[in-house]
Amino acid sequence: MITPALLLLGSASLVASALVRMARVVDRARVLATIAHEQTFDRTGVTEPQLRAWLQSHAKRACYAERSITVLYAAIVVFIATCLSIGLDRFAGDSLSWLPVALAVAGILLLLTGGAYM
Repeated sequence: MITPALLLLGSASLVASALVRMARVVDRARVLATIAHEQTFDRTGVTEPQLRAWLQSHAKRACYAERSITVLYAAIVVFIATCLSIGLDRFAGDSLSWLPVALAVAGILLLLTGGAYM
């Protein structure tokens, strides 16, 4: 029963990292949006097309971070289900031994996918 708990801890750490990444992207995009709104291109030394390209890049990064967070939260839910299925398997007399394994594999695949989006 300790393995799903460790995987839960790893998933939570990855969620925290993804949330920090999302916060950085949003903060930087807000600065760029302020420059665009105030039209202070000359003072900052960037052109309007450069600024648009940067904003599009930040939007793409935010989308990847959002997907990563969603998938990592799904992994956490699956790992919690894995913990519960271990107890259910014991209660059912070890007749559901495939269920915790299948859920753990699904959770690990979600963890891998969430890490790839980061």
